[in-house]
Amino acid sequence: MRILELLSVKPFAIIGHRGAAGLARENSLRALEEAIRAGADIAEFDVQVTADEIPIASHDEIILFDDGSKASIRSLKLDDLRSRSVGGEPIPTVQELLEHATGRIGLFLEVKNPKDTLMLVNTIKKLEAREWIAIISFHEEAVAQASNHGFISGLLYFKPPGKIVECSRLKCKIVLPRFNLATEKAIEFAHRLKLKVVAWTVNDATVMEELARKGVDGIATDYPNIATSIRNTMLV
Repeated sequence: MRILELLSVKPFAIIGHRGAAGLARENSLRALEEAIRAGADIAEFDVQVTADEIPIASHDEIILFDDGSKASIRSLKLDDLRSRSVGGEPIPTVQELLEHATGRIGLFLEVKNPKDTLMLVNTIKKLEAREWIAIISFHEEAVAQASNHGFISGLLYFKPPGKIVECSRLKCKIVLPRFNLATEKAIEFAHRLKLKVVAWTVNDATVMEELARKGVDGIATDYPNIATSIRNTMLV
């Protein structure tokens, strides 16, 4: 799978968090383009689903639009979203993300609601973009379903003692701890289980360097341009 190759970049792969949330409105096509421009290997986007079952890129289910209205994405059809914007940017569909990203950058697609997993899986299959994608989630049932459909998957967590063993049991290939839980011991353990380790969300250059020395495979950041600078310095 190409996505695992992208996570093998040394000294670490760069993942743009929510596209590149520090450089553009998060979860937008412009954020995707900024991640590519900054040199990220992978861009991460959150997934919600509309009333007509279209996966779109949004962290939150309840959205405050630029026109002052507020609504649940799950109550709106895609056509209702087309006339609205957030932070001056339209909300892209996952299909649009895939069409812009495939062949240019990998994608982590984070399932926020486990019941949306199959809709996301079917969208990716339809566009034949699977090799560029990993489906990730805090929800074990979403990760399990993605793995069962033959997708590279990853389990997120933010509380100790972590979920490295659970990740291996669920047949996922990527474990994604909050950066403070990405200890050298945890990274070594994950690697023994043949898991890639991606720490999130890191915006401090010093912490990026520390994580790279510990051996993480990838670092998720709002500022992929900073991570690229750190990586280039470490390669000299």
